[in-house]
Amino acid sequence: MHTFRSGEREKVEIIAGLLQQAGYRISRIRTVDSQFVVTARLEGRTQREGEYDRIEGIVHHFDIEEWITNEERD
Repeated sequence: MHTFRSGEREKVEIIAGLLQQAGYRISRIRTVDSQFVVTARLEGRTQREGEYDRIEGIVHHFDIEEWITNEERD
């Protein structure tokens, strides 16, 4: 499971959309402490090779303020 936080809703919406297209189940975007938060979970599959690096690239590209992952890195 991955959690993303940003002060800009549009950034969180873009990340959510990209991950949803990649097969992730996306939570409703919510507001916590003046930031927009969304979680993504890859269901029914184990972690795919290179997944962490791909998500890290998206996070850096869109300058997401906080990214938390509960999955082990390969």
